Amino acid sequence: MQLSRMLANSSIAQCRIRTCIVLCLSAVVAVGRLPGQTITGRIYDSVAKAPLFGATVQLVPSKLGSMPPMQATTDSGGRYTLNGVPAGAYVLGFYHAVLDSIGIEPPFVRIEVGGADKASLRVDLGVPGPARIIAAACGPPRDTASPGMVAGRLYDATSRNAVTGATVVAEWQRVRLVSGTVEVSRPQLVATTSPDGWFAFCGVPRDDDVTMAAIRGGDTTAAVTVHVPVAGLAHRTLYIDKTDAVTVGIRDSLGRVDSTRGTEVVHRGHGRLTGIVVDAKSGRPLPGANVAIGGAGLSQTTNDRGTFTISGAPGGTQTVLIRAVGYAPERRSVDLLADQPVTLDVKLTTLRSMLDTMRITASRLYSRDASGFERRRRAGFGTFFDSADVTRYRPFEVTRLLERASGVRLYGSGMDQRILVGHVSPCEASIFIDGMTYPDLTGGDLNVMVSPEEIVGVEVYPSGASSPVQYRSMSAFSRGGGNCGSIVIWTKRGRR
Repeated sequence: MQLSRMLANSSIAQCRIRTCIVLCLSAVVAVGRLPGQTITGRIYDSVAKAPLFGATVQLVPSKLGSMPPMQATTDSGGRYTLNGVPAGAYVLGFYHAVLDSIGIEPPFVRIEVGGADKASLRVDLGVPGPARIIAAACGPPRDTASPGMVAGRLYDATSRNAVTGATVVAEWQRVRLVSGTVEVSRPQLVATTSPDGWFAFCGVPRDDDVTMAAIRGGDTTAAVTVHVPVAGLAHRTLYIDKTDAVTVGIRDSLGRVDSTRGTEVVHRGHGRLTGIVVDAKSGRPLPGANVAIGGAGLSQTTNDRGTFTISGAPGGTQTVLIRAVGYAPERRSVDLLADQPVTLDVKLTTLRSMLDTMRITASRLYSRDASGFERRRRAGFGTFFDSADVTRYRPFEVTRLLERASGVRLYGSGMDQRILVGHVSPCEASIFIDGMTYPDLTGGDLNVMVSPEEIVGVEVYPSGASSPVQYRSMSAFSRGGGNCGSIVIWTKRGRR
């Protein structure tokens, strides 16, 4: 909100988190500006620990209507300059989209400006630090852990108006060592957006990922992941849009319609997405890569130049899935706004290159049954294989071992092979390798990534109900969600 709208009568209340001081500025009388003093300064973002680029600095006279407000924009170093400021009393402040997303109004200061014969005046401003913002929004920490906070605003993708009364859900994975056993859970928080679209989650872990999705009636955003830094404060603006429900044929993981799988309801809109897919190492375009928007039933294959265009996409914050044969799939979050086409520049990494760079750390945290494989096998849910089973069955591909499990079926061959789980309504399973999720892998991808001799354990869960909570995704809150089962693979690499 512009500073000129925030000035009150003669007294100005202190700004607090989510507190917006709205004041009406009387009609401004334009007058010629006499030569005056120069005000310079720098704005520092204590949250990002960097100068604040693109902030609008505004100088408003304390005597309303005496002259128009003056303003400037900070450069890449956070610097600003206001020239020719007449003598008088002023209020100096700034605003920026990042602050709006966090939900705070930055502090402003009163200054006195002398005549033109005075030296230039320097006034530095700054965004409050994470600790102050978290304390203002969440109160003092209840323990020494000093949990973090994720804040943001929800807007309508078409009107850009704040969305009030919508539900925002957040969850994350929690790993604890209890009596020598690793316990994994997925805590969840629910917030309702305020009249200005603001929401916040207090008590989230620092230096970790939090997944969020917004819901308004029958419309949702995709599930997006936000990393909470060590400092403890993260923010993410979300957009949601009204979409049309359309019945289409179910597509496989490569985006092709599969007539054997019936139909599904997807959501469409007026969003447009363009971009290019290239090899991360060489930079050469990747023709034939598949780009799909989750839950929309829309996909496009890149041309010889590696470019693609998708029209009719649902608006708002959505998830884009990018795949190419021999490359690790990539998931991107994009904000599709009605009148602003989005362009993606995607660099894919080969599967082998990605696996060669993986390292497992903090091994002292884990007990002998570090992954909980044996404990879950004793619980009796799902189908389990260990290295002895690999020796017994001698599968030449990982998928040949998986099809021995109850409820698993393989369709297709080569890189197009699909792994379906479930007895009643088969669906493509979520795949985890050494505890890390790999969305949208085909059977061919899996066979390239893992060889049978590397396997030390495999867990197959035919439904979401039977899957351990740590191996379920947040898909239930996103449009493309469901309750499909999971396949969890543990390799020798994970023990290094």
